Amino acid sequence: MDSYRIGVDVGGTFTDVVVSGGPAPLYLKVPTRGGAQARSVREGLERAAALLDLDLTKLLARTERIVHGTTIATNMMIEGTGSRVGMLTTEGFRDELEYRRGLKETIYDPTLPPPRPLVRRRHRLTVGERVTADGAILTPLDEAEVRARIRRLRDDGCESLAIGFLFSFLNPAHERRAREIAAEEWPEAYLSVSSEVLPQVREYERFSTTAVNAYIGPGTSRYLGLLERELAEAGFAGKFLVILSSGGVIDGQFAGRRAASLLLSGPAGGVLAATEVVAARTAHKNLITIDMGGTSYDVCLIGDGRAQTTSNTYVERHAVALPMFALHTIGAGGGSIARIDSGGALRVGPSSAGAMPGPACYGRGGSEPTVTDANLALGYLNPEATYGGSIALDIEAARSAIRTRIAEPLGLSLEDAALGILRMINAHMTNGIRVVSVQQGRDPRDFVLVAFGGNGAVHAGRQAEDLDIDTVLVPRMAGAFSAYGGLFADAQVDHLATWVGRCDTADRDALGRAIRELAEKGTSVLGGGADVCHEAYLACHYEGQTSEIWVPIALGAGEIVEQALAEAAECFHCEHERERTFAKRDEAVHIIGAKVTSRRPYEKPLRTEGGSGDETGRREPMSTRDVYFDAKGGWTPTAIYSGAQLAPGACVGGPAIIEESDSTVVVYPGWSCRLGGDDIYTLTSERGA
Repeated sequence: MDSYRIGVDVGGTFTDVVVSGGPAPLYLKVPTRGGAQARSVREGLERAAALLDLDLTKLLARTERIVHGTTIATNMMIEGTGSRVGMLTTEGFRDELEYRRGLKETIYDPTLPPPRPLVRRRHRLTVGERVTADGAILTPLDEAEVRARIRRLRDDGCESLAIGFLFSFLNPAHERRAREIAAEEWPEAYLSVSSEVLPQVREYERFSTTAVNAYIGPGTSRYLGLLERELAEAGFAGKFLVILSSGGVIDGQFAGRRAASLLLSGPAGGVLAATEVVAARTAHKNLITIDMGGTSYDVCLIGDGRAQTTSNTYVERHAVALPMFALHTIGAGGGSIARIDSGGALRVGPSSAGAMPGPACYGRGGSEPTVTDANLALGYLNPEATYGGSIALDIEAARSAIRTRIAEPLGLSLEDAALGILRMINAHMTNGIRVVSVQQGRDPRDFVLVAFGGNGAVHAGRQAEDLDIDTVLVPRMAGAFSAYGGLFADAQVDHLATWVGRCDTADRDALGRAIRELAEKGTSVLGGGADVCHEAYLACHYEGQTSEIWVPIALGAGEIVEQALAEAAECFHCEHERERTFAKRDEAVHIIGAKVTSRRPYEKPLRTEGGSGDETGRREPMSTRDVYFDAKGGWTPTAIYSGAQLAPGACVGGPAIIEESDSTVVVYPGWSCRLGGDDIYTLTSERGA
């Protein structure tokens, strides 16, 4: 009897489900219900069970684990729907969140407003206490004042409490005691404590990350708890795991307590899949992943088979200094709304029609033209297709919305207006790719694009042309690729600590003890066992620098040896030169922090072999459809292929369109496409052939 592993990715428009364990992965989409994501997950699982000739209870009873990627934390930040947060901090540091290190994204714009506050000033209260820069207690914690402040925040309607004291990363005693008092006075509150969330130097980043965790924590933990209970009631007794922004997975209860670690949960699954399915299984190691769904467009760079990571992320202009994939996200998706601004210029996004009411062509009451409407009106999408098995596309509604809202006001034809919408959104997305490549000193021509998400392969060819990229890879299950990626994740947790020293003079015994303590915390969170392994890293910089680069350090039998520190220093020089074009090898390398990534490996999905691929894979198109690629060529008869009927080795010359069950691959004029035995479409420009 087959046992199953299920990946779920809840996006702003669709919820994707992948079931692994049979002869080939089963994947599908259902519409995401706004405000009822748990219901969307259940509907997706019920549909998957029906396709496997099972009922939901039997499917869940035979499921080993469910891995869930979610955008709920991100959406709360974007939409401003998080919880009312109260904050306790050291006397004199009430406005640390306001100062933001003086950071101003546009330094020459005097009208730039501050970001929306996560904690109102009247809810940021101070208490008497002080820990010095060496961790000594200068002023004892005023416990009576702590109790009074907590009661005041509770009575003022706050739902969560963020606790952040000065130098608590060196001595967390005061924060721990404040936490104990809060549990006594306000047991129902969601508690976010800086020495637990981010025990690292720098007040603003630590306080901001703690406040973000408190802001999104209650909603995230409620959602995960509700979903886990519903699954258990339906017969699920396996592991319920949530994808972290760093690419690992962790149990739902821990994820709820560390909600800030889930801000990139959904997109992280796609990066994992690209690393494990594309980089690890093909000759392509330098990739730029582009994940275009209905609401957002997520980009990440993978170099030498490894995804870029960062500990310096801003979400809605608030610092989140936790380790995560270096994803760049913009508001560009199939649901991005096209409009004419007050100056008469065409704009597309970042506002989205989402799933309800959705694009005009969904027939759910939407009247604003979107990117999906433009794709449908120009012939890229099949007007007979259904999205998520329940949305029939209305091409006349799409044309009407574009004509009345864009074409007629601008004096354009329907075709030129729709093409303008696509050119605009493609330009936005191409600039997003430049952020992770050109702006980081990387030439995009040295990479191939990996396009996924329901809309990624519709637009990827045009973005590749803009960037002089000659190869685009599209996984056959592109629409559910992020859900599939979660099944490759290992149980993983990061623990960090501040540790100050130099690679050439460090107290190796003290550093070894600090790293072992972090490893012990990781082992505890993961439940112990001989299969738990650890990787140690040091945050390094040159003297005078205010940013760090994380480099690995080898552990010999749990001890730090002199050679390991020398190798870590050399690794830092090399990484600094690669990232910032220079290295100072005659200068000392300073250490400011340590990190241990603890991991328990999980069984990965088996590779699906489609065959070696040869000319026997050719298939005839199932139909033709007129498609409008540009004004010069006009409406062009275009071959339409069914992806389900293509076998490995199939070669398709552009212009052509390949329709998979959950995505569409557009082979533009001047491009060709070949389906490989690894179930990946390789699109090649004639220029690079």
